[in-house]
Amino acid sequence: MWNRIELKEDSKSLLRLNYWPFVLVAFIHLVVVGSSGRRMQVLNSSRERFGRGYYYGYDEYRMLEDLAGFILPFLGLALVTAFGMWVIMIALHIFVLGPVEVGCKRYMTIAREVKPQLNEIGFAFKNCYMNIVKTMFLRNLYTFLWSLLFVIPGIVKAYEYRMVPYLLAEYPDMASSEAFRISREMMMGNKAEAFVLDLTFIGWNILSTITFGLSGIFYSGPYQMLTNAALYLTLKKMSPTFGYVQDDNYYFQK
Repeated sequence: MWNRIELKEDSKSLLRLNYWPFVLVAFIHLVVVGSSGRRMQVLNSSRERFGRGYYYGYDEYRMLEDLAGFILPFLGLALVTAFGMWVIMIALHIFVLGPVEVGCKRYMTIAREVKPQLNEIGFAFKNCYMNIVKTMFLRNLYTFLWSLLFVIPGIVKAYEYRMVPYLLAEYPDMASSEAFRISREMMMGNKAEAFVLDLTFIGWNILSTITFGLSGIFYSGPYQMLTNAALYLTLKKMSPTFGYVQDDNYYFQK
């Protein structure tokens, strides 16, 4: 069984060795992973501002008349524009942000063997790009669909699929079905421990909120990413039967 304290201590030591590049990669990862939530906040905010109207002081009938004659065409245009923006953001998330997430995780993972170059962030764009796009899309889709069955199934599946981007970062040609299968096998019996590992970062997350994200950007973000990368490598060594284990130098032959 792996030891979360050892993983975290090892990650803190590694963070001190190559601090600023880790901060930059973790910040890019934060922007990528957090983009979906912010996109919904922007759309909700836009709807609220538009829906407040500009007729304060008008009587009810006049407001309805003006709404029908003037506001509704603009409302339709706004809805079409919002829908177009939503489609663009979804496409951006699928074709750009997902691959960048894989690249960020690759950077943090191989950093335990060598000092990686920042261009590792773009790894997915040069290695089996469409396979990575498809697999990351399916991971997000499956997690979303399971979350529709209430919160708990979605959380469980998120932990089951946790290793998918790490597997793609090492084996970009891995079939989607294999990535999901192997991730499930790696997390079997480890989901509860991984959940506890995440809980140990709650204090850091609270501090990041209090400091308007500064502590997350400059310390806890890269610290947590390095710890998660260490977890992947540990579980990989504990699960050598999935058929994709390579020599450690495999990373650097790409």
